[in-house]
Amino acid sequence: MMKNLKVKNHYLAEIEHTGEKNYKNRWSWDIYIAADENEEYRGKALAPGKGIEIPWTKLTGKDLLAEMMGLCESQMPKCS
Repeated sequence: MMKNLKVKNHYLAEIEHTGEKNYKNRWSWDIYIAADENEEYRGKALAPGKGIEIPWTKLTGKDLLAEMMGLCESQMPKCS
């Protein structure tokens, strides 16, 4: 879906989310961050075995990986 990517980085991240009653939930995520010819950054993430995918999303922050990890955490159920 992304065209003319100049840079593409792949990260493996384990994200722990604390939900209700301090329930801790840890998921592994594959995170991709890419830049196009205009140096605009986008990120995509997959949670293997969980059936959740975050499609290519425009990133605007200074810490792109932290921004993507925040998006991933927001997709994690409160307790699963």
